[in-house]
Parts: sequence; C-alpha cells; structure tokens
Amino acid sequence: MFSSRLAVSLLLLSALAGPTALLSQEPLADARALALGGAMVSTAEGIHAVGYNPARLAFSQKNFSMNLGGFTFGIANNMLSVNNYNRINGADFIDPISADYVDKQQFLDDIDPEGWKLNTTLHLPIPVLNWARGTTAYSSEMLIYGAFGLPKGFFELMLEGNPIGQELNIDLKEEMIGVIEWGFSFAIPTGNMAFGITLKYLQGLFFLGVDPDSSYGTFITDITGLHGEGRYLFRQAVGGSGFGLDVGFATGEMNGYQFGIALINAVGRIRWQGPSITKDLMGDALQGMMPWGENEYFLYTYEARDVTLMELQDGTPMDSLFIRESYTVFESADSGLVRSEGRDAGDYNLRPFTTDYPSIFRMGGSKMFAGVGRVSLDLTTNFQNSLWADRGWHLAMGLELLAPPSFPVRMGLRYGGKDSSQLGIGFGIHKGPLHFDFAMAFNNGLLIHTAKGLSLALGLTLVR
Repeated sequence: MFSSRLAVSLLLLSALAGPTALLSQEPLADARALALGGAMVSTAEGIHAVGYNPARLAFSQKNFSMNLGGFTFGIANNMLSVNNYNRINGADFIDPISADYVDKQQFLDDIDPEGWKLNTTLHLPIPVLNWARGTTAYSSEMLIYGAFGLPKGFFELMLEGNPIGQELNIDLKEEMIGVIEWGFSFAIPTGNMAFGITLKYLQGLFFLGVDPDSSYGTFITDITGLHGEGRYLFRQAVGGSGFGLDVGFATGEMNGYQFGIALINAVGRIRWQGPSITKDLMGDALQGMMPWGENEYFLYTYEARDVTLMELQDGTPMDSLFIRESYTVFESADSGLVRSEGRDAGDYNLRPFTTDYPSIFRMGGSKMFAGVGRVSLDLTTNFQNSLWADRGWHLAMGLELLAPPSFPVRMGLRYGGKDSSQLGIGFGIHKGPLHFDFAMAFNNGLLIHTAKGLSLALGLTLVR
C-alpha cells in the first residue's frame, strides 16, 4: 500500500518530468487572439488573418503587415490548480479525524475518467517570413506541442490497492510533435464579401509518442492473485511532410456588423519516415536528440499471472513474477515489428506512419460601436480527437476597447468541451507603423487560484 505522501510526491514528480497547449481546444497563435479568447473569425486582419480566416485579408485596414517577432506559450492540465494543490499536498487519505484528512473516494471521483492530462504548446512565428500585402499573404510558423498523462487506474492503484474483481486500465497517451507550417494565402473579394484560401506545406520536424492503436495496459486481482498484461509501442520520427488547406468566407462591415466562417485544416496530414526537407537539412542534429536510433521504435511488454501476496512478502524475485521485455524495433510493411538490434533498416521495407492534423470549424460575428470598440462572438468545433483537439463545441466572446486606438484593451472568455475554459486579458501599444501586443490567459479556470494553467503571448507587427 502506498502512503498518501508518496502518492502526492509521485504525482508532482510526474508533472515536473513530463513534456508539456490547451486542453480540448486549438492553440491560439497570437496575442490579440489569446486576449479575445479566439473570437477572431470575423475580425482578424492582415498577417494575423492566416490561421483564423484567410478571407479576412480582403478587409484589412492596412495594405501591408509583417510579423517582426513574438511567441505564444501555453500550459494546462485538467486536475491541479493552486487550490487543489494546497488541498492534497501533505493530505491524509486514511485518518478521518486528522486535520489534513481528504476523502480519497471524493479525490478519485474528481479525476477525469481518462486520467490526468498535462499539455503545452509553443507558437513561434518566424520573424520577417510572415507578411501580408493586399489580399495575399505568406506565412511561416513553428508549432511545438506536447501531451503527458497518467491514467486514472494509476491513482486508484496507489490509493486503493488492487480491488478484487476490478480491472484497472493503465493506458498511456503521450506525444510530442514539432511542425513548421509554410502557407500561401489569398482572398477573392466579391462586393462586400470575400472568399479565402490558405495552402500549407506541413514540414514535420519530429514526433515522439505512444501508439494509441496498439498500446494498452491492465491489472486485475481475483481470488487466485494478481493478473495483468500490457504492451506499449513508442514511436519516434525525424522528418515528415504533408499538406494542409484552410478555406474561409467573410463579409465587410454592414451597419457595424461583420461575419465570418472558416474551416481550418480542411485537409491536413503529416507522413513520417519518408524523404523530407527536415531530414536533408537538420536530420542528423534532430536525430541526436532522439532516445533511439534512426527508424527505430521502442516496444515494452509485461505480463503477470497469479502473483500472490505471499510471493511478494516472501521476497520472490520480481523477474519471476512479472515477465517484462523491452527492445527497439523496426516496423516492416511485410512482417510487422522486427527487433532492430544487430539488423540494418535498409534490409526492410519500412512502413511509414501518419499524423492527422486537426480540422477546426469556426463561425461568428462582431459588432463595432463607433468611438468605443468591438464585441465579437465565435463558435468553434473540432472534428476528431487528434493532437490538441478533442471533439466538442467551444464558445468564445471577446471585447476590444479601441478608445484611444493607439492603446487597445482586450478581454475574452472561452468555454466549452471537456476541461476547457479560458479567461484572457491583454492590451496593445500601437505607435505609428509598430504595433506591440501582449496577452495572458487563465486556462481551465477563471481565477488565478482556480486556474489549471496559464498562457502568455506577445508580438511585434509592422503595419503600413
């Protein structure tokens, strides 16, 4: 039986050790979008229309805009806030009369059925290589995303041991991905409306994660003992390529109102392990940071059959109770997984794998109040569970005060999906051709002590 303090220590250690984007929603790529909760489909302009609605290029107030630098960083989880941390740090899950007592069943009930998830994203627009002129734009941006988690069965095992007859699932869902999006966008105006398209080349930098289709882990205890088996396939790749397509529609201002609809990544998929620009330019450097050799994956399996408490107490060697194997493998299109030790990948017809790029649908509108500012409203949804996206609808409401225009103040609220709420605030300093924007947001909670994450963004744009 694990002690409560050990359980909490392991939990916090895992939080620090895991690679860490916002849960159940797409990452917001710039400071204005973060401050407005992502309510941008009807208001984005210039180079910042890319990724939200390319049709908005037709309605930019300035003819030219260039991103000179900036970043957006976000971290979020679905369990730990300052309040929750203070409640469970040093908690006593055993003695109900203790001053530090926490009902362990209530604690377990509060954990999502999918377990604890910790996600982060980092957006890095490549300086100068992001600019828009008139109704066209060229864009380039690096996106690094990571997800780490612990299954609910892990916490149940720590706090309740092995309940008789109850199967504990120890499924792992971990992944890290690095991508550079290269885009060409254009808008086609027709009167007070416009259609827009972004064509994207997805340059995969790296991928590392557990294959969800072939990985699993379980434990179950019955009257004869402990049983369990698991199989985890860790994939890695350096270099990938794919294509994406964004489409959008927007209207100009009509009595202060504007509307927009967009489908981001209507098509989008990255194919790994094949020829790519990344391998040609940075393959050796990136491969040196990977845990295994080129074209190698890692396979870990375990099996336990009729392990009894007496065997554990008598000091029976663990290797005889739990059969474990781990080794690196190649994946052949002809014969499946093959041990790689002592073998050459060139002797096999290696099977590539693909990563779906999440599709995001947006629709919304905004109202301009002369001399005051603008209110915007967006409704978005994702079409598949992939990377940072979970299926579900999200509502975003943004307020932008534009008096004076040189110092816009912004606030946004975003809510919807699983574990997904966000309160954003920000401002801009717009002096002449230089526009500086800053934003921060509380993730999965609306106050600093209840939030389960934080996002920061800043950017510098040249406009003329």
